[in-house]
Amino acid sequence: MFTTRRSIGAALGLSLMLPLGSGCSQSPIETAAQPAAPNTPPAATTATPAPAAVDDSALAAAAQQSAAGSKLLEQGDYQQAVEQFTMALKSSNAAVQPPTGDAASAELFRKRGIAYLRMGFPDTAKDDFSDAIAFAPNNPAGYEQRAVAYMELGDRFNALRDATQAIRLNQHNAAAYHTRGLVYLKRGQYDRAVADLEQTLVEDPALAAIVTPKLGEAYYRWSRDLQDDGATTASEEKLARAEAIAPEFVFHEQQEALKPQVAEVEIIEQTVAKPVISGADEHYARARELQVRGENDQAIIEFTASITLDPDQTEAYLHRGETLLAMGFPDTALEDFQTAAANGDTSNEVNRLQARAFLSLGSPNRAAMSATDALHSNPTDAGMYAIRGEAYLMMENWDRAITDLDEAVRRDPALKDSLAEFRNSAKEGRADALARRNQTAYAQ
Repeated sequence: MFTTRRSIGAALGLSLMLPLGSGCSQSPIETAAQPAAPNTPPAATTATPAPAAVDDSALAAAAQQSAAGSKLLEQGDYQQAVEQFTMALKSSNAAVQPPTGDAASAELFRKRGIAYLRMGFPDTAKDDFSDAIAFAPNNPAGYEQRAVAYMELGDRFNALRDATQAIRLNQHNAAAYHTRGLVYLKRGQYDRAVADLEQTLVEDPALAAIVTPKLGEAYYRWSRDLQDDGATTASEEKLARAEAIAPEFVFHEQQEALKPQVAEVEIIEQTVAKPVISGADEHYARARELQVRGENDQAIIEFTASITLDPDQTEAYLHRGETLLAMGFPDTALEDFQTAAANGDTSNEVNRLQARAFLSLGSPNRAAMSATDALHSNPTDAGMYAIRGEAYLMMENWDRAITDLDEAVRRDPALKDSLAEFRNSAKEGRADALARRNQTAYAQ
């Protein structure tokens, strides 16, 4: 009986070409007509491991979840889109051992990366785009979008490299030209920025509203550089081009240049009289307000903006991680907690949040260690006794689990109902362990 296995790509509506093996097998008649040679050892064969099988129901679920994720992505519901794409990857078994060159898996990783990018997680998005590239290395879309992630992370070198690779794979890739042009603009390579941004408009004139302001800026800044170098004629040509493309930007820059320089003493007096709030602080303050209101998606965007402006702001990492933990992303949250600690945050809150993250990730040993560190700083923290008690319960350390869970309830009686199930499980586990020990001793 023969069974037919469909590829993940087929299930998700993608046509994949599979290479055919070379050589022909003998027919049954030919095999039967040849007598076996006596005392001849069997020929050595190399077994080729079959790819992991995926049943039809899993493939159907993957296709449905992928379609749902794409729809949510279009609607701007990025958190739900991430969940659907993640479930699709699990359903198709792509997250464990995906077949090499599976374009469908690449598309799932790529779309999930886009959702992460729009949620304000360029670092996580970068990882998904890297997976997409691993599955489909000749698809320029993965490189193009990873370039955007690198650019948002401030890694201009890798952004430039990926955008260039996307253009090599598709010389008419307007988005890649646009990204590379923006990178050149940030690097002060204005001639190259102009060339790429103009090529963007050649490839896709519909992007004019997005590209034109930056193209005007590139021409203007190029003209200023040329003027500083004494190339007056060339400078005037570039300035005229900038005025034709982005007159409002040029006018604004020229007006700013005409403003008198403020004396340093006046800046000091202004600072003393009225402290200046940085852009990072403004984003952080807005993020905290959004976090309190439960608007987590927007809070994440504001925290990320604050971190981008001030990468050493430990509080932003700490509370972004706290928000991520509340959203159900303990792995990404843990990265933020660890960054906050590495940046010098020695507050007890780091240990408390790390303990919760480790517990959510199913790492009870590390959860117990972090909870213990938190209790060293605050021995009255009922919540940390509860976390550590639950961690000990997962490790089947019944006595310690009972001790910590009881201590949590003693310090905060309001926890009694929520911890009742854990306490009962710990007591039952201890009773079973004691019964097994007694039975073993009796048998001996």
